[in-house]
Amino acid sequence: MSRRYSLFAGKRSRFAGKVALPFAALSCAALLAVPATAAADPAPAPVGVDLVSQAAAEAIAATRTDVAEPADANPLAALDAVNKILTDFGITPFFYPTAAINCAAAPGAPLGIVPGVAGGAAGPWPNLTIPAPIALPALNAVEKGETMFAFVPAGIVDDSGDKTGMQVAWFNVNTFQGGFADMGGATATLVDSVLANLDVLPLVKDAIRGPLTEALSALPAAGARAVPVETGTGTVLAAVFGTVNHKAVDGSDQSCFFFPTVGLVDVG
Repeated sequence: MSRRYSLFAGKRSRFAGKVALPFAALSCAALLAVPATAAADPAPAPVGVDLVSQAAAEAIAATRTDVAEPADANPLAALDAVNKILTDFGITPFFYPTAAINCAAAPGAPLGIVPGVAGGAAGPWPNLTIPAPIALPALNAVEKGETMFAFVPAGIVDDSGDKTGMQVAWFNVNTFQGGFADMGGATATLVDSVLANLDVLPLVKDAIRGPLTEALSALPAAGARAVPVETGTGTVLAAVFGTVNHKAVDGSDQSCFFFPTVGLVDVG
């Protein structure tokens, strides 16, 4: 039995009655990403689940959209490239890609579609080593019990100075804890997170900021977003969605809405 299912089974054995049933239904809805059916009144939160965590779980369960479905096994070569970028960095891509319509920076894309891929990496990650004047431990943007969520679009070439707009809704099915987190520019977020976790003098942090930024430069800068989250250990369901602001070919400001994409991360 895989770790994913053993975690679910463990929870079922510890919670019974009206706690287990809503939890099982919610978990299955999020894992299968089926459309949620609107109800006249919101369902009460299961015992032990705060309102923010319940809202995050409901947002994940309701995120399946037809637009996020790929038309075929390989809709765009760019999508494969983005998936490879994430996996090469040790980030697990979500179950399916997403897309923004009327958003392409260059002409030629059908309906102006820009595809995108989100993913997550459980800490400790990414265990980087860089040249430094003194011996340094492995550099990590997230530690044990934390998750780095990332999003990379394929087709945005001139990013905006405003890196806000994308967010992640997450829910830990083992702890019943969840929430929402706003994403920022990927490279700056990763560099700042690594340096925040590094217990050295500020002078040393300043000295390694440049080499660290260069080591992370394989991640595309245009439109890429990331955020570290203290999810706790367990199986974490997540949905990434929102807007990316960028410059069109004519220099005008453009805002692209990316439909939700859902994934799962096992956090040790």
